[in-house]
Amino acid sequence: MKRLLSIPAYLWAFICLLLVPITFIQNGAFARQLAKLPFMKVHPVYSGGELNRKYEEDSLFIAVNQPVKAALFNDSKQMVQVTFSTKGQLPEWIDQTIDYNFDGKPDFSVNIHTKDGKTTLAPLDPTVKSLWASSKVKDVWIVRVNLEK
Repeated sequence: MKRLLSIPAYLWAFICLLLVPITFIQNGAFARQLAKLPFMKVHPVYSGGELNRKYEEDSLFIAVNQPVKAALFNDSKQMVQVTFSTKGQLPEWIDQTIDYNFDGKPDFSVNIHTKDGKTTLAPLDPTVKSLWASSKVKDVWIVRVNLEK
């Protein structure tokens, strides 16, 4: 009887011995498959939110996303993401005035030196508070701006 019970135990140990390395090696593939499930959502803070409007100005393609809540429990803190791209290489300087809510009045001005990453933000509307992040991601430049509701 003891010998009969040891056969499934050794078989299970062998299966686990194969399963653990395969799971470790295929971890990225498993994660991608899990991320495709319909109930899995990426928080807008990480994705930048939904695209609100995309336009071209001074040979730059400017994509302005919808403002999203920047905090879990604080509704008054928001952020907006603006993406600058071009068909070729990004220019050395990006100097743009952005109207994130499209009310016809500029809300902030951003000046980016793409070689060293130095970014300055000039708020033109009281809802614009500060610069959250400014970074080159692949071949585009992304700026995130803190807003007050």
